[in-house]
Parts: sequence; C-alpha cells; structure tokens
Amino acid sequence: MTSRERILAAYAHRPVDRIPCSPWIYAFLLELYGQCGIDAHLRAQEEFGFDVHANPGIFDHVTELGVSPSYHLPDVEYRREESTEGAYKVVRRIFRTRSGTVTDVTRFPPPDRVYGVSPNPIRTEHLIKSHADLDCARHLITDKSRTDFAPLRAQEKRVGERGLVSLDIRSPISHRAAEAYGMENLMVAYYEDRRFFDELLALYHGEMMDEVRIALAAGVKHFFANWFYNSMSTGWSPAIWRNVFAPQLSEMTSAVHAAGGDVNLYDDGKCMAIVDILAGCGIDVLTTLTPPPVGDVDLAEVKRRIGDKVCLMGYVDLHYVIKMGTPDLIARTVRAAIETAGPTGFVLGTSDSIRDGTPIENVRAYFDAARKYGKPK
Repeated sequence: MTSRERILAAYAHRPVDRIPCSPWIYAFLLELYGQCGIDAHLRAQEEFGFDVHANPGIFDHVTELGVSPSYHLPDVEYRREESTEGAYKVVRRIFRTRSGTVTDVTRFPPPDRVYGVSPNPIRTEHLIKSHADLDCARHLITDKSRTDFAPLRAQEKRVGERGLVSLDIRSPISHRAAEAYGMENLMVAYYEDRRFFDELLALYHGEMMDEVRIALAAGVKHFFANWFYNSMSTGWSPAIWRNVFAPQLSEMTSAVHAAGGDVNLYDDGKCMAIVDILAGCGIDVLTTLTPPPVGDVDLAEVKRRIGDKVCLMGYVDLHYVIKMGTPDLIARTVRAAIETAGPTGFVLGTSDSIRDGTPIENVRAYFDAARKYGKPK
C-alpha cells in the first residue's frame, strides 16, 4: 500500500498492510534540517520511513495571532502603526469600518530569542472589547470567495501517494473568537454575558462554515478540524461542549460527509469526558489522544467506547516518552499502543510534534518500533 492508501484505509477501518505511522514532527525537523515545510517532511520520510500527514491552511483571517500587510476587506480602511518596546516590536492594527473603528495591539519577541519552535506573539489589546464592537467585527470577515486554492493543489501534487493532505479549518474559537476577544474573556462571557458570547461564536461559526462550503465546492475532501482552543485542557467543560461546541462541529461534519469527505479533529489536551460527544458529532478521526500526565487518554477505554466509529490517531507522549525516555521505553510504548488500538482504525502518532532537543536515537527507535510492531500478525 502507498502511504496515502494506508492512511485512508485506517480512516475507514479497513485492513492495512501495516499500522500507519504519522507523527507530528515539524519542531524536530526545524532543528534537524533548518526547515519544517512539506519538503522537509518528505525528506524525513525517506530518512526515517513514515506516512506523511500535511495540513496546510489557505484561508485569510483577520483574527490570526499576527499581522498582515493587507486583507480582503474592500469596504474597510486598514492601516498599521509600528513601534518598539525594548527588544519587542509592537504593532497596532486599525480597522475603520462603516460601523466604527476597532484596533488591536500585538507584541513580537525578537527573532533571535527562541524557546522551542519560537516564542509566540503576544496580543496585549484585543480587537473586540465589548458587545459594541460586534457590528465592526462583522465587516472584518474576509472574502473567502477570493481564496486561492493553488497552494493546496500544489502540496497535494507534491505529496502524491506519499501521504495525505488535509485542509486546515479552524474552529469558531481557534484563532478566531479567542484571539479576537481573549480566551479568558470568552470564558467569563459565557457565564456573565451569554447573549454576547453566543453572538460572537455565531459570527465566527459562520466564517468557518463559509470556508467549509467554499472548500467543498472546490473539490476538497479531507479536512483537518483545528479545535485545540476548544480543549477541556484550556478550561471548557463537558456541558459547554455538549451545548455549544457539539452543534457547531456536527454542522461541519454533516456538510463534509454530504460531499463524501472526512474530518480529522485535532485536540492535543484532555478529552476523556467528551469522547462520546465527539463521536456523536460524526468526526472520522480523533487526534492526538494525549496520555497522562499531560493529557488524560486511556487508549484502551477510548478504543472500547468509540473505536468502532472513529479512527484513533496519535497517543505516544512526545516529552516523557520520546524526548526524555529510553529507546526501550519508546519501543514498549509503541508496541502497547498498536496492540491496544490496532489492527484497524488506528494511526500511530504522537501527542504533538516531536520536539527539538530530542535525541536522534530516540526518534529512530520510535520509527523502528512502528515498523517492527505495525505489521498485522
């Protein structure tokens, strides 16, 4: 089987020639090769032997944690003001709309200061500050019909049968409401101003669904649902998931399934209390199944509860097993994961990207174990 065939067979719970192995690895590749794009992944595939998953994003978002020189906002006047605060670059964005003006401020750490992959920008002033800013925010949904799908098609062609390319689609919170208003503010609003909370999420749910519909019309079949801002590890509860997030996710999966596509949901935190809710939303794949102590996933229990409906992907702890562990521990963990969640409906992966600073002998031990124990008996 090709890597692409192997992954899609696992998605569909069909037999495979070996368990697909598709870890997140970009951080390690950045250290190893000095780059972490698709070419680096394909180079690493030749060196280590694994099945590539690529999840490019192509849609333009005003709410993204960062700044852009321009946006597809024909009816909005946009400008930036830059300054410095010590070693930090500070950028203020000003959006003048027909309904008023909104601004935000982002601080960028110096590029030579690196912690892991890199330090994130810091948003010190959010775009939406109150209910009064919602009318302005409606003007800041970029024109998705102008999206260029050429980069996605080019990556699909570059990967070919060597892996699977899925389109990154962010949740109404991920890189949207939580960046526009602030995660803590959003959680407080759920309890203290539910009407505002609902209107804010509805705005960005609409943006997400526009992206899904446009992508489906363009022939996209594989979707990477980037929902880690919705994780229980950030503070959301099962009740909020059931009452608020699940209907939004269900609408997405229903639209994708109606067009013959699939949805891979990404949540790298705790999820044991909501796995049945997630399965009920119709997702095809659940990633990353993070085990304790970082997450809470009991792989055998998740397999028992939803493994007949949902392909399970990930699991091996990137820090305590792959980075800090021994080759023997890595091999035992990989073998146990495969025996627990295989032989169908499972893609061996990691709890997040294999990190820089991971001993290369540990990385090789992970891939060696995947090949050794991944073949059906």
